[in-house]
Amino acid sequence: MNLNDAKKRIQAYLCSNKTWPLLVDVQTKSDKSEIIDYFKVGENTFPDIESFCNDDGDLKVDELYAAVSANVGNTFITNVTGFLKLHGELATKRALKTLATSGISGHVVVLTYQCKSYLKFSDPRIVENGRVVIVDGASDTTPVICFVNPSISAAFAGCYSGLQKIGAIVENCPQNTAYISTMALKDSFPESIYHISQLNNGYDILVRNDPRTKSVPNSFGTPEQWNYALQKMGQNGNWSQLIEGEFGSELNLCHAIASYQKYDDNKKWLYFIALSISGAKENEYLQMVIDSVSTEKELIKTIFRLILTVDKSNAKFDQLYRQRKDLLGELKDCLSEIAEYCKVLATKGENAIYYLTDLTILEKERVIAWLNVYGQKYDTLKLISVLKKVFPDLASYLTKFRFKNKLLDDYFDAYKYQKVVNHILPSFETVVDEQATKMDFVTALKPRAAIVEKLDVTNSRAFFLDALGVEYLGFIQEKCSEYGLSADVSCGRCELPSITSQNKEFVATLQSKGCVIADIKDLDDIKHHGEDSFDYEKEKNPIYLIRELEIIDELLKKIQASIFNGSYKKAIIISDHGASRLAVLHETENIWSMATSGEHSGRCCPVNELNSKPNAAIEENGFWVLANYDRFKGGRKANVEVHGGASLEEVAVPIIEITRKQTNIEAFILDSSRVITLAAKEHAAPRIYVGVKSNSIGIMLNGQYYDALATSEPYIYCVDLADYTRKGTYTFEILNGNDILASGQKFEIKKMGMSENAGLFDF
Repeated sequence: MNLNDAKKRIQAYLCSNKTWPLLVDVQTKSDKSEIIDYFKVGENTFPDIESFCNDDGDLKVDELYAAVSANVGNTFITNVTGFLKLHGELATKRALKTLATSGISGHVVVLTYQCKSYLKFSDPRIVENGRVVIVDGASDTTPVICFVNPSISAAFAGCYSGLQKIGAIVENCPQNTAYISTMALKDSFPESIYHISQLNNGYDILVRNDPRTKSVPNSFGTPEQWNYALQKMGQNGNWSQLIEGEFGSELNLCHAIASYQKYDDNKKWLYFIALSISGAKENEYLQMVIDSVSTEKELIKTIFRLILTVDKSNAKFDQLYRQRKDLLGELKDCLSEIAEYCKVLATKGENAIYYLTDLTILEKERVIAWLNVYGQKYDTLKLISVLKKVFPDLASYLTKFRFKNKLLDDYFDAYKYQKVVNHILPSFETVVDEQATKMDFVTALKPRAAIVEKLDVTNSRAFFLDALGVEYLGFIQEKCSEYGLSADVSCGRCELPSITSQNKEFVATLQSKGCVIADIKDLDDIKHHGEDSFDYEKEKNPIYLIRELEIIDELLKKIQASIFNGSYKKAIIISDHGASRLAVLHETENIWSMATSGEHSGRCCPVNELNSKPNAAIEENGFWVLANYDRFKGGRKANVEVHGGASLEEVAVPIIEITRKQTNIEAFILDSSRVITLAAKEHAAPRIYVGVKSNSIGIMLNGQYYDALATSEPYIYCVDLADYTRKGTYTFEILNGNDILASGQKFEIKKMGMSENAGLFDF
């Protein structure tokens, strides 16, 4: 039957007194639409088929049957076919027969879509009675149905929301595939006439959106995680757009790890996938990590540990080490991973040092522990070389400071070495015992008061750093250079005993000059009242040194900020006394039982007329002061370090004048020293000009450092080169501390000839 005849049949039915529904089957969407448009007039009603469904639910057929049976007007039922065909051919036939044979009071037209093969009932009377109308025509293409999990539905343009839409979809959808956002499962409709596909995992869709997804196995994420990625990507996105939106850019992925610990679990996984797809540009180490892991849970652990698979002799080790350190520097709050990493380092034995960094306190303490076990196998220069990469501040602590005195140079180089390796060398103990009686420090070091008296404190601020010994001067000099500061250092000696109460005269001197002085006791507090983790009785390794260096560094940064912002031009760091770690390591009481108890951990004792002075003690200011590493009986053991005695490390104190580093300081050899003519037994002593006054001027000649001493003429310094007597031309550098001021400076040595000698006797 053609469409016009079908419309006439429908009209005739609506005007009849027939008490059964009329089933009209169309083959095309356009025919269906024309019938609806034609009859949507007057009191004809078109109830929404979705009113017989729950949200995202199937058709409640019994309710539909009941509504049809109870109908009293002219009603058109549309969009029912999609629901019926979900349940298969048999169910469709059964439902259509039930509708066709229902008894009603009014008129009901059931518009079906492409159901003519299901309207061939076994009871021929249904058709013979005119209850079925088949509209002729070539059938439209039926869309493929695809159930899409709601979590990924945003990826599909025009995705229908809910299973209750399937009736309208089948009969109206113009696309070849109809996507339905639903929680319904394909498996719930095993007899379906439609071809149904289901997408609960976004992985396949992501592959469709961006083929780069194939580089990552589906197993790298759960269905929920892939759905999350798809939702983030959106309908028309790709990985580049997603990564840019979430992490800045593909080039920024290495730096985005800084926020990793703040991400929720989904975003952490997304970051892992982004790295897996995009790669770790500019960081080969991170790329190696990505290539070796298959889950996000392994990422951080592998960042920490993969370096352990690279031999330290590998040509790429240093580069990979630096790249790993950069990554770990961005990461925060990984204490458990750090602790586990430090434990597993035991497998590396002596080589463990090369796999540590200075990024965390746990690793720094592990460095200190390593030095206790293996440090004595290395000399100072080798330790500095290793520590420059691993723990630069500790390397700076060991760096040589030039005192312009061989005793002090050798003594404090050896002292610092023994402090970090946590052992006293017999040869050094011999020097200490000798100095206990020789007391060369008296001539090697001026009294502190004499130095302070001459200080220029104009526009200065002073910092009294209690218990700062000269052992830290190499570290301070290196840090000042790093921070754009210049440190002009003078070294003096404190009063005995080396306790604060006897060594505060400089406070009044500075105040009388109008210089404000701040009292900083942090170092002294560590040495006296070390926390449980620093107490020698509980922790034998000198891990407290880590905090000591931090305290000094914090002060230098504060000074840098104040000088740079113009608060003052000069900072003066000054100390009352030093302290000794080796006296603590020595762990000995002397044989002297004093009538009065030893004080300051037994390093000094009030003089008592009933006792005789021990050989290794100095009598000063009413005290007997020990100059070796003994302790008077009755004195309590020190927690961390000790002072009060007369060892060099307790007595020597720094006076440090810190200013902003001058740039382009002029420095050169004087013309009068470019050619030096020497007579027999004479040696070279060239004079140089340096446009700054400093106690740290020197030259580097043939790998050897020589101090330059100020002359009576401002900015003119003289270098005594006792080893240089042979003729020749020599090239050197001029330095201020560790800063090279001028290179390629030359002088020539000539020998005075006979003709020149003869001239001396001419009259």
